[in-house]
Amino acid sequence: MTGRENADAIVLDDGGRDGFPGLPPGPALVRRWWSGLGGPMLWRRNFPGREDQVTAARKMVRLLLEDTARASDAEWITAELAANALLHSGSGLADGFFLVEVLRGLHMARITVYDLGGGGTPAVQARKPGQDIGEHGHGLRGVRHLAARAGVRGDATTGHAVWALLALNCGVSARTA
Repeated sequence: MTGRENADAIVLDDGGRDGFPGLPPGPALVRRWWSGLGGPMLWRRNFPGREDQVTAARKMVRLLLEDTARASDAEWITAELAANALLHSGSGLADGFFLVEVLRGLHMARITVYDLGGGGTPAVQARKPGQDIGEHGHGLRGVRHLAARAGVRGDATTGHAVWALLALNCGVSARTA
C-alpha cells in the first residue's frame, strides 16, 4: 500500500491487489492511525465487475469503519451501490470494473462507488400514493435513509459516482454499542 498526501486528505491506495494488503486488521490499529493524522483519509480500490467482488468491496469498507457504530450501515450501503453498478452499468460487462472510495474524517465518512456508465442515471423516485411497492427499486431509497446525505454525479456516457455521507460515532465499536 502506498500513501500520498492530497490537498484535503491522506490517500491510501493498495493498487487494486486482493485482500487489501498493508492495512492491518482491527479497529484498534485504525484508531491508532487515526489519532496521528491531522485530516481525513481516503482509500480507493478497483474491483473486477463480478458479483463476488461486491462481497470483497463491502468487507473492505467494513474494515475501514469497524471502530465506528456505523460499520454495518456502511457495509450495507457499499453492497447496494456496488450491486447497482454491476446491474445497471457497463461495470457488469465482461471487462467491466467498479471503484470504491472511502473518505473518512473524524465525524463523517463518504462512501462512493464509481461505475462505467451506460443505462440510466441512478435516482430515487418517491412512491406515488396508491402505487404498488415492487420487489426491486428500493435500494437507493434505503441508502438515503441510512445516510445523512446521498447523491449521484456523472451520466450514462461518462459513468456515475453514487455516494452516501454517514455521520460516525467514532471510538465505539458496532459490536459493543
